Amino acid sequence: MASEEHIVACSTATRIPLDVIKEILLRLPVGPLLRLRRVCRQWRDMISDPHFIKEHAYRGPKHLLYLHKLHISAIPNPKTVSYTTIIDDKWSPSTWVTSHMDPDDHLFASCNGLLCFYKKFTLKVVNPATGQWLHLSKPDGILLHDFHYLYSFGFHPTTGEYKLMHFLREPQCYKSGQPFRFDTIQVYTLGDGKWRNIQAPRTCCMVHFGVVNVDGAMYWLIEGEGTNYGMAVMSFDLKEETFTTIQLPPLEVKETVSCANPRNAYYITEIDEKVCIVTIPYQRHVPRWRCYNAELSGGADVWALESQVEHRWFLKYSIQSPWLPRYVAQPCFIHREKILLQDCEGNVWYHDLRSKNVHIEQRKEMKLLHLGPHRFYETQSHFYKETLVPLSLYAGAATVRTSPWLLAPAVASH
Repeated sequence: MASEEHIVACSTATRIPLDVIKEILLRLPVGPLLRLRRVCRQWRDMISDPHFIKEHAYRGPKHLLYLHKLHISAIPNPKTVSYTTIIDDKWSPSTWVTSHMDPDDHLFASCNGLLCFYKKFTLKVVNPATGQWLHLSKPDGILLHDFHYLYSFGFHPTTGEYKLMHFLREPQCYKSGQPFRFDTIQVYTLGDGKWRNIQAPRTCCMVHFGVVNVDGAMYWLIEGEGTNYGMAVMSFDLKEETFTTIQLPPLEVKETVSCANPRNAYYITEIDEKVCIVTIPYQRHVPRWRCYNAELSGGADVWALESQVEHRWFLKYSIQSPWLPRYVAQPCFIHREKILLQDCEGNVWYHDLRSKNVHIEQRKEMKLLHLGPHRFYETQSHFYKETLVPLSLYAGAATVRTSPWLLAPAVASH
C-alpha cells in the first residue's frame, strides 16, 4: 500500500510544473518538508538543494523565542524545569509551541534557526526544526570562571560562515557579573574544528547587556574613557575580523517619580534587523554593571543605528511606563511593533507600539500567560525562524546527532 501511494505521488508530481511544486514546497514548515523528501528523488533533491534551503529560510516567519525556568519546591527533591515558548506574528495563545529543555542548557544565541547552548564542559549547536545537534569543545583551558554570557554566535551572509565567539577575560576580572577587560577574542568557525585567538582593542566589556548579530557583524557595549556618556558600541566584522567603535547617540536621562536621581542603563538589542540601544533610568547609587534586567517602571528610549558606515542614530521609540515594575527579557523583546513585558508575579504581557511616543497602560496590555513561581531574571527572549540547514555541513570533526529535541505543538495555559 505504501509503495502504491509513493507511485501515485510521484506520477502526480510529474504532471505539475516543477516551478509550481517548488513554490508550494517553499511555503511549508520544516516538519512537513522533511517527510516530503521521501516522496521521490526529485523532491528530495529539490528540498536538499542549498538554494532552496536559503530561500525557504528567507521566506520563513520570524518568531519570538521566550525561555523561562520554573522552580518546583518538591520535597525531598526540589528541581528546576526549563520551558520554551514560541510566540508567532499574531501573538496568539493558540499558536504557541512549547518544548522541554535540560535546565543545565543555557541558551546564549539564536541565529538563522540554529540555537547555541552553553554547558559545563562543552557548547552545543542545535537545529530544533530537524532535531540535529552537535557538541563542540570549549577553548583550551576554559573551565573555571566561565559563563554563558561570554559566548556569542553569528553569521555572515556573504561568506555563509557561522562563527562562535568567546570573550577571553583578563585573569583579574574573574568575578561573575562585573565588567571585565579583554584584549583577545577567541573565534570558532563552524566546520574548522579549532579556536583561533584574535587581538582586540583592550576595553571594558559589558556583554551581559547583550550581544547581537546584524548584517554580518557582532555588536556589544563597552565602557571607558573617550566614549559618550561613558559607554560606546563595539562591532566585530565576521568576514574581515576587524573591530570598530561606534559612539552612542545624544541621550537624555529621564527624571521619573519611581527613580530618584537617575542615570541611564544601556542595553543593546536588534529590532527590524537594526542595531538598537535601549536606555532606561535607574538609581544612581546602583553600579551600572548590576543592572542585569531592564525595568520599564521609569520608561525607556529606543535608538536605532540607521547607518553602520556613518554611525547615524535615530529615535525609534520613546516609551512611558507606569510605576508598577515591568521587566523585559533580554536580548530581544520588541518584535512586530509589540513589546514583551513581564512582572514579578509571573504574568507575561505584550503592548502595541504603534507610534514613536508610546504610553504603556496596564488596562491596554494584553495578557499572554501566567508562568507561576519563576524568577524574572532567569528569562530570555530570542528571535527564531525554522531552517532546513543540515548541521553536517558545518560539523567538521564533530559528530552530528539526531534526537527528539524538537519544538512540538502543545496546548498553552492562559
